[in-house]
This record gives sequence, structure tokens and C-alpha cells, in this order.
Amino acid sequence: MSNGLWVGDVPPQLAILTLPERVLIGLNFPVAYIVKLYPQKKGARNWDTSALNSGLRGNVSTYRLNTSDISSMIEGRLLPRRPALLAATIGISIIGPKNLPVRSLPSFLTVHRGRVKDALQFLKEENELYREVEISEEQMDLLPEGGVPSELLSIVKYSGDTQLLEEERAGYVVEDEDEDGNNTGDFVCRFKSTT
Repeated sequence: MSNGLWVGDVPPQLAILTLPERVLIGLNFPVAYIVKLYPQKKGARNWDTSALNSGLRGNVSTYRLNTSDISSMIEGRLLPRRPALLAATIGISIIGPKNLPVRSLPSFLTVHRGRVKDALQFLKEENELYREVEISEEQMDLLPEGGVPSELLSIVKYSGDTQLLEEERAGYVVEDEDEDGNNTGDFVCRFKSTT
């Protein structure tokens, strides 16, 4: 890049991390994430369980946090963070029917204990900011082997207000849809930063 800021490709140990995995290994928490999911088909009255993730659409909004106050709350250099932190930094809203199966939540909400541990070991060796970090096996054991943490499942909010969803959709860029109003691509995740 011409601005001299390119530092190379993201190492694979970090590139594969999901949103909650990145939060769990973070030293600072500059934003909170609000994930909003809704049926892919406009006006759907129930979830297309055969499509699972591809039957969902959604977006993620980020909100700046007061990092100095938050960093003063966090004591010690033990990582990964306890999973309870996920419920304080990630919110999940589902707009539509309440019968969404847990297994159909998008994969970007899962946590894999092994990936978190690999990422922390890599950062400890390669990043001077992580050199003094202690990898806590006790806190590592609190993480799932692979799945959506119960701390995130416990804070999922449901809303049946699909009218608000239709108003919001009007502001998005039109995507490829078939004659039934279905998105022809895979799960759509839009990122919106709000300051």
C-alpha cells in the first residue's frame, strides 16, 4: 500500500477467530457489538429450518465504549477473559418467529476453545503487548469445545416487530433476490459503525 501501513497478511491463528473469540482474547474493549438476525425471506412467519444459516440475514452494529473506564474495571493479565464478558460486549436480537433453533445461529457466534488457546499462544510469542499475559487453563476450561456459549444464548432478545424490520430494510442496498423475495446468496452480515 502506498501509505506504508500494510503489515502483511493476518496470521491464520488470528484470521479464523470468530467475533466472540476475538473479544475473549482482547486486551481492550473499544466497542460493543449488537447482532441483529432476521429471516431471509421477507414476511416469513416461521424459520426455514432446512436452510438454517442460509435462511437468515442480519447486521452487526458497533458502538464505541469508554475504554479508560472499562480498562480500569479489568484486573490482572489472565486470558482468555471469562465468558461472562461476552454478554456485556455482544448483544443478539432476533426479529421474527421465536422458534429459531440454536443450531442455526450463525457460525460467527461460536467459540472453539482450541482456537482461542492457539491464538493466545501465538500472540504471547509474537506480540509484545501479550508477552506478560498468563494463559489461564481454569478460564480456558469455561469455554465450549465448539458452539455458541451459554452466556450469549442467555441474552438473545426476540422481537416480532417485522414492520420495523421492513422500514430498516428500505435503507439497505438491494441484493440479488429470486421471484419469491429470497436472497440468492448465503448468510448476509452487514457491518455498521455507529459513533
